[in-house]
Amino acid sequence: MRYTAENLQYDGAITMSTKRKLIGLSAATVFAAMHAVPTLANIQVWDFNSASQSFSGSGNGNSLSLTSSDGINLTVTGWSDTDDVSGADKVETAQLIWAQSSALGIVNRDEDSGSPNHSVDSVTSDSDGEFDMLLLEFDTAVNLTHLDLDWAVGGNQSNTTDISILAWGGSGSGSVLGKTWGGVLDNSVGYGSAGNYSNVGLSYYSVNPTNIESTKWLVGVYNPVFGSGGDAGDDGMKLSKIKTSTRAPDPTPQVPVPGTAALLLAGLLGLRGRRKGSVKAV
Repeated sequence: MRYTAENLQYDGAITMSTKRKLIGLSAATVFAAMHAVPTLANIQVWDFNSASQSFSGSGNGNSLSLTSSDGINLTVTGWSDTDDVSGADKVETAQLIWAQSSALGIVNRDEDSGSPNHSVDSVTSDSDGEFDMLLLEFDTAVNLTHLDLDWAVGGNQSNTTDISILAWGGSGSGSVLGKTWGGVLDNSVGYGSAGNYSNVGLSYYSVNPTNIESTKWLVGVYNPVFGSGGDAGDDGMKLSKIKTSTRAPDPTPQVPVPGTAALLLAGLLGLRGRRKGSVKAV
């Protein structure tokens, strides 16, 4: 048995059941073609560059605000567990700086604010070994896909480091102030691990393979309280760029000319009726 799409000519006898299946398949194909809409993604590249951007403030708690070409807003702040208390230290605001002319760094409260090229790190003069993290807050849920580092140290290879990334799950306060780094994983805060990554180099590095989407992201050097996957030590990095993606809104579906679907079905059903006499029923 064979047929062509142009004329639906058949050689040999077919059953009524087979013909019904062919007609049903043709109708389903017509409707799928009319209503199928591809899922696309918008890509944002966030370039941290002192030549075109400036911080709001110059001390602890300052921030950097950017807007992408497609209208998404990002605010970056610095945090570190520098509140020296009994047990795990609690997280406080830190100072964002230009670690290079086109990269972000952090000076925490236990470090010399005069250091011009400080990184996001776990290297401090304080014996407690604070961990710095950048908080990236978007006004739209994004998929964080890539990091680009300007400088890295502490990995098993030259110019590499180990990194931890957390994503806010949408419930809980999302505020890290006064928490321990372990405590940000609590339901009251609502972050979860988006991966620990070893030997991250200076070129764009792909992260978040499970495509988590969130409005709040924490990025810093590897911290063992966030799970396995790195080597805790004197790691540091300077963040130059990130890439994110967002789901493109569905375009307005193409509306068929009134009666098109009905006419197509009527044609198919008419074909069935015209050929009924020549089809051998079994």
